[in-house]
Amino acid sequence: MFDISKEIIDILLLIPCFNEEENIEHILEHLRDVKQNLQKRSEFNLEILIINDGSTDRTMQILDKNNQNSLFTIINFKENKGYGYTLINGFKYAKKKNFSWIISFDMDGQHEPKCFYKFIELILEKPSEQIISGSRYKNSELFWQKPWKDRFLVNTIITGILNTIGLSITDAFCGLKAYECNAINDLELEINGYEIPIEIWIKAMKNGYTIVEKEVPVIYKDRDAILKNAKDSFLFKKGEERIEKYIQLIESLLNTPLKTNINVFKLIFSNYFNSVDDINKYNYKKIQEAIFTKIRELET
Repeated sequence: MFDISKEIIDILLLIPCFNEEENIEHILEHLRDVKQNLQKRSEFNLEILIINDGSTDRTMQILDKNNQNSLFTIINFKENKGYGYTLINGFKYAKKKNFSWIISFDMDGQHEPKCFYKFIELILEKPSEQIISGSRYKNSELFWQKPWKDRFLVNTIITGILNTIGLSITDAFCGLKAYECNAINDLELEINGYEIPIEIWIKAMKNGYTIVEKEVPVIYKDRDAILKNAKDSFLFKKGEERIEKYIQLIESLLNTPLKTNINVFKLIFSNYFNSVDDINKYNYKKIQEAIFTKIRELET
């Protein structure tokens, strides 16, 4: 018999999306299964919030068509506001509705819906952490696909820099995370773009939050399909430019310059970009640790 004195945990599954007509029906099908399976559980309540960030394709119509039974809560922005803006508004929604935890999940096919179950079980264990972050680079057995080399190298460099200022992580940009609701809202996040993970990491570190990483699969959808919808996006400028912008943001959030010149980090990127044929499950840890070591040496 269910113990009525046991605390019920309210969990919000927060999913930003933008121009995802090619992926969305497949993901919604999985989400429908997740919601129906988890409705049988009595120790928590789950709401799925999808925020359509001003999509200009058929995303809104597909969402409406697949929500006839109102399994999902859907918010449609009239115009594109940015990934960070969407997350921040989802966090505010969760606080207003008195959710205890938020799980963020991307609609672009890079996250396995089955990972929800793992993250929910972690939350039900009543963790002491304020942030549970997915990492694609903890378990080589979950390297289901080769990552894009430029993304991996930019991620590794920024992850390495963040580790020199007090963090201990392996994946700076994984969008699959669980946040304790009050904690994430207390960070008073402001960045509207894709750079928001850096703001989250640095402000969480400054607030003394406890962070843990959990392994998730490496899944990348087709580059051409992404570029078709985001030709001018910041994400798809060359790696050196992304590194420069990210480092400038880190310095701004820390209110202090890093100990070495941005050009040195660009050089690390270009050296590995030109010398490695691809990144795979057999070499990524060696490459990652070599870059981390170089960055630690620069900062001493």
